[in-house]
Amino acid sequence: MVKPFALQQGDKIGIAAPSMHITDEKAVKNGIETLQALGFRVEIGATVYSKYRNTTATAIERAKEIMDFFEDSKTKAIICLVGGDTTCQVLKLLDYNKINAHPKIFSGMSDIGHLHLAFLARASLVSLYGLDLLYGFGAAKDDPATKYNIDLFLKCCTQKEPLGKIPAYTQWECWRSGQARGRLVGGYLQAVSGLFQTKYWPLLREVIFFWETLETQPHAIERQLSIIEADGFFDNVTGMIIGKLVNCEEKEYVGLLPDLKEIVLDITRNYNFPIIANADFGHDITNMPMPEGLLAEIDAGDLSIELIEPMVH
Repeated sequence: MVKPFALQQGDKIGIAAPSMHITDEKAVKNGIETLQALGFRVEIGATVYSKYRNTTATAIERAKEIMDFFEDSKTKAIICLVGGDTTCQVLKLLDYNKINAHPKIFSGMSDIGHLHLAFLARASLVSLYGLDLLYGFGAAKDDPATKYNIDLFLKCCTQKEPLGKIPAYTQWECWRSGQARGRLVGGYLQAVSGLFQTKYWPLLREVIFFWETLETQPHAIERQLSIIEADGFFDNVTGMIIGKLVNCEEKEYVGLLPDLKEIVLDITRNYNFPIIANADFGHDITNMPMPEGLLAEIDAGDLSIELIEPMVH
C-alpha cells in the first residue's frame, strides 16, 4: 500500500473535476471558502468551471487535470468537484506509475469510486471515499452533519495515528452479527459491479466490502449483487458495511420482493460474514471517511467500525 503524506495547515489542495460539471455555484463558492477557513490554499483545476456535454471537458483534458495535480510537488491533496456518469472515461488515460510515485490525498464519492478502485488496483494508493467539494465541503456550514463530516476528514487526513472507532451520527443497524478484520474495498455499487474482474479491480484477500447507492431499486441491487456473487466476488470478503441507500424504493415490482435486508442476507447466506447497515456514508448528509485499502475491524453486534492503521504518514 502507498499512503499519502499528512495534510498540514497552509498546504495546497487542488480541486479536480473528473466528471460532472458545476450544478450549484453557491455550494462551490461555499466549499472553497470552507477549505480556506480551515487554513488551506485552494487551486482550482483547469476544467472545473468549464462545461462539455454532460461533463466539464474531454476525457483527455480531465485526465491531464488529475495528473497535473499528482505531479505538482506543492499540491498535497486533491478533492473532486462532484461525482457523475463520466468518471470512468479517464481510467485508461491516467499514468498509474506516476500516481504511485507521487501519492496524494484524493477524496470524492459516488462515481468517483471508479477512480478510488483504480488507484488501489493500479497504483496501490490508499485514497478516501468521502467528501467532495460540492456536497461535502460546500454543504451548509451551520449543519451539525457538516461539522461531523469535516472533523472526521481532518482527523483522517492530518493525524499520523489510526483514527480508531468511527463515531456514529445516525443509528447504524446490525444485519448479521459477528466480527471481521480486513482491508476496506468498495464504494458506489455501480462502480463496484462495473469494475469487478477488470484490471481496475484491486486483487486483495480478506476484504471488508463497503457499498452504497442512490436511486437504485431493490430488484436492480439484487441483480448487481447476484452477478458478482456468482462470479466469486464474496470469496475474499470477511465483512460488509452498507451505507445510506437513498431513494431506493421498489417501483417496478411493488409488493413482490422482500426488503433489502432480506435480499442481502439471502444472497450472502453461504458466507456468513458480519454485516453493518445504514452506516454514515453515501448520498446523504453524512459522509464518514472510508479509506480505500485501509485495514479496518468491524463488530456488527456492537455496531463498531474501527480504522486500525493511519491513512497518512
